[in-house]
Amino acid sequence: MKIGLIGVGTIGGFLVKRIQEDSSLELCFVLDIDPEKVKDFSEDIVINSISEMGAKKPDLVIEAASQQAIGQYAEHVLSTTNFLVLSVGAFADKGLEEKVKGLCKSNGTKLFAPSGAIAAIDLLKAMQSELEEVEIVSRKNPKGWGREDSEKTIIFEGTAREACKAYPKNINISATVSLNGIGFDKTTVKLVSDPDCGGNRHTLNVKHAFGNFVLDVKAQPTKNPKTSSTAAYSAFDLVKKIQNGINIF
Repeated sequence: MKIGLIGVGTIGGFLVKRIQEDSSLELCFVLDIDPEKVKDFSEDIVINSISEMGAKKPDLVIEAASQQAIGQYAEHVLSTTNFLVLSVGAFADKGLEEKVKGLCKSNGTKLFAPSGAIAAIDLLKAMQSELEEVEIVSRKNPKGWGREDSEKTIIFEGTAREACKAYPKNINISATVSLNGIGFDKTTVKLVSDPDCGGNRHTLNVKHAFGNFVLDVKAQPTKNPKTSSTAAYSAFDLVKKIQNGINIF
């Protein structure tokens, strides 16, 4: 399977390594707005514009860059091939969400999103029609929020849609839960800056027609403290599922 990659940061670099180690996968192009991040790649796989993508004929394009990248590249990518996105917080923009759904329908292509640093997404999606309340509480060290708090501080309480707009680089988990649950406007989010938090901790509280469940996940951050290490593994796992014809989302 031929794969194109947009964004060669922390997660993108992990995916490059995994793809190159897998003989059944081929990295056919990389694209990054920072020339320094692609300087060590061979010239034949570096592209400078998404318009060059067509000649590479990817079976799947992965976004590991930013929410802005989804808005910028989705139409071009989905016009010809499938798109796996990590910056799912972009879909807090309802207009973009509807646009992407329309592109997939009209072009017969698919959009994929990994579960990231949160488990039980399959259960959440299965119970979608019976969900009553969904809350996600995310705790990180102040550095993960770009802050310097000396004591535990609640820095945000509101809807997932509001959280995604206020903290676009930190809350892809909230977006993933919203897309697979009761939506951005009904999902509530609490963000906590905690100096005693060594990793990134996410607690999912779900109330449904038959009871409730609580999921608590703690993951070590990557070199970028805003990103959980599990997000990269989840993304590659989804790549392999797509390759093997297993459609999860």
